Amino acid sequence: MQQLEDATRPGTVKPSDTDLTAKLRRRLSESSMYPPTTLPAQAPVEGFLELLGDVELDPKKLGSTLPKVLSRLRPKLAYRVSGILQSRDAVPDPYGMTITVTAFLFGGSRAMTVWGRDWDEVIGKAGIWIVSTLLPVTRAGRLPPWRHWWGRELKPELYQAYQRATELGRAGRHHEALEQYFKAVQLDPTNPYLRAELAEMQEKMGFHVDALNTTQRALTLDGQTACAYRKRLWQHRLNPHGRRLRYLWHPRRYREVLGLRYRNSIILGAAEVTAKQWYAREGAHSRMTHEQLIPILVERYWPTAVGLDVTGNGRNTRERAKDALGRILRKQRSAAYDFHWAKKEERTVRLIFQRAAVQETNRLAADDMWARLLLYWPSALWSWTRFFWPSAYVQTFRGAVQPVTRRAFLTNRGVWAPLRLAWASWDYDADASPFKWRSRYTWRWRSLIAWPRLHVWSLRLRLAWTRRWPTFHRDWLAHYNAACVYAIAMRAPSPAQSAGQRKEFAQRAIDHLEKAVLVPRRAFATVERTWMTKEDPDLKVLWDQEELFGDFIRTAYPSPEPSLLPPADNYADGQLREYDYRLLEAVARVMEQVWQTRGENAGVDIHTAASWLRAESQIWESVHEIADTERKYRWQDRVNLIHRIRTNCHTASTCTPGFPPEMGLDDDPAAADGHDLSCQRIEERLNDLRRSMEPAITRENLVRDTPFCNDTPYSNSEEGQRVLRDAVADGLTWLSAKTVRKLSVRYAATWQRLGDWLELRGTQKSFRQAVGSVPQLARRPVPKTDNRKLPI
Repeated sequence: MQQLEDATRPGTVKPSDTDLTAKLRRRLSESSMYPPTTLPAQAPVEGFLELLGDVELDPKKLGSTLPKVLSRLRPKLAYRVSGILQSRDAVPDPYGMTITVTAFLFGGSRAMTVWGRDWDEVIGKAGIWIVSTLLPVTRAGRLPPWRHWWGRELKPELYQAYQRATELGRAGRHHEALEQYFKAVQLDPTNPYLRAELAEMQEKMGFHVDALNTTQRALTLDGQTACAYRKRLWQHRLNPHGRRLRYLWHPRRYREVLGLRYRNSIILGAAEVTAKQWYAREGAHSRMTHEQLIPILVERYWPTAVGLDVTGNGRNTRERAKDALGRILRKQRSAAYDFHWAKKEERTVRLIFQRAAVQETNRLAADDMWARLLLYWPSALWSWTRFFWPSAYVQTFRGAVQPVTRRAFLTNRGVWAPLRLAWASWDYDADASPFKWRSRYTWRWRSLIAWPRLHVWSLRLRLAWTRRWPTFHRDWLAHYNAACVYAIAMRAPSPAQSAGQRKEFAQRAIDHLEKAVLVPRRAFATVERTWMTKEDPDLKVLWDQEELFGDFIRTAYPSPEPSLLPPADNYADGQLREYDYRLLEAVARVMEQVWQTRGENAGVDIHTAASWLRAESQIWESVHEIADTERKYRWQDRVNLIHRIRTNCHTASTCTPGFPPEMGLDDDPAAADGHDLSCQRIEERLNDLRRSMEPAITRENLVRDTPFCNDTPYSNSEEGQRVLRDAVADGLTWLSAKTVRKLSVRYAATWQRLGDWLELRGTQKSFRQAVGSVPQLARRPVPKTDNRKLPI
């Protein structure tokens, strides 16, 4: 990394060249790779750039320069980065830098000029461009999720979106991370790794139907249509068709879609959650998602409906099953529904998903067996052969580590999926055999599990059968899946399911969780605490065991005053609304600070004042949308509000702690700003806020409390914009300091009252009165008795 050169215009305000060079070097040295993962654990961050300093090729000093160059060429290839600082008169990006990347050994170079509003933005863009330029020609570019870009020109926007999404996801800012994942998928729609991580983030946020939609549509990325996928999925074990070994002819496709297929099987396997959202037409950003997904599910999983509907006797089994599955999936909860009948329909949907999950896990385990026998060792042999080639000219590459182990596949196939199927079948019909439907389409007779007669010893034997694979004691994922098996078994209604047996199930689940968290592992840093303690539906019943589970969490994840209260039954909705509440609290603090700062101005340009009111109107509109219960699954509303705050109130938002808030990562009650509201109380307050922001005609009960309730926060701002536009047309260009101060004080008071109300330090009536006290701008002289009008 060479010293930056200064070519800016005379008088350009900027830090020293040495300071900017140091910032760019630090940005490059801190650049890291986030490997994709669809498992309940975080992969460790990997660095792939190493700064070597300056190497000046001076012909007069070749004796001292060449040894330094040669020492840095082995065992890695080295590249030289140089930059020239520039400036221009263009607005809003007056500062820039021309970067040049040159290969030391093979020659060749690339150059690019980036521009920004300030020098920090220029340094950030330059760092992103340098990394995205080097990534496709280094061995890190051969690893997921960048395999498709090896030897190609990687878009800097794509790399930045993926890195930003991963960072936001790890920080708990899921809504912003989801937006970045969608941006990355739009830039690289055929990348299965991005689709898999998008589905995982949707699942963490409680959008299980959206996650299922993402995985189902991404399964075609391995070259199979829905019909071809179904034929291979339900192929009989005695059928010698070549489609069984299709991944031997497409080894990369197997590795690329493995995470997607595994995530798809888990989403289908957590059927009590997915089916509940499906039947209630929830869990998706759009209500059309369910209807658009039905044809795909019918084509791929119609054998799951065999035996559930015997109508249509004049047609073959396939047509009857497709019609039955279509009717089952199109049923939804109505406004006036019978509880028992609705439960029966929901259980039918759950049984469909559970059967599909069993078949998906069977096919995954079978493909993994063939891959380990015929697919992995040639790739490993080739990688080791390349390792012994001259490393100065050939970059070694051993391939990505397989995320799901053989024993984890066996645990899911032999115990986890059949156990869940037995549970769903028993809820649907306690007298029917859960495995009778499988006789024509699948096998695995060892998977028969009697849900009402479940015992500890039976699960121990089945899990012991999966331990025949070596290195099981170091397999954290297999231990985690085994813990999920024991936790699910705690729900069994067996007569022998006494308190002692439930405690034994819980103890064995905790034992396996301890091994999953504490055993050494190479590819993953730690099991995600939030997923284990709040989000995993398999472990939900285990959360009630405060004595066992709480003690384990305090040991594995130490934190001050941990709170392990079990989440509400509908945790996804409660989590979203609790996040909305904390987001609005943070917005109120930011906007109060913004208007207080604006009130210190000694007058302001009228166009600037109009932009203030325009942003104010948009922010209040976003607040109203978030408070609306009908829009709680529209994650874009939250992202829009955060973007509007950052765009129009950048200084205050960066200086305000806790903005934007994290999504459900803290168990400390102090993280909730000193209050502990129930989900029902949060929903009531948000509904009160929504009604307070609507016209009086829709909230007649509030008219008696205040004479100013005919106004809404954003209607005042809209009216103020209109008045300012008229003032500009009349030639007015400046607002006096008195006018700006009075306007700013009132808006700051409104946001302060909103924050006090949400933080339980004020009342709703005080907030409505503050809204009514916001001055209304007026061009004409107003009577002295009208304190509401503010002439300009």
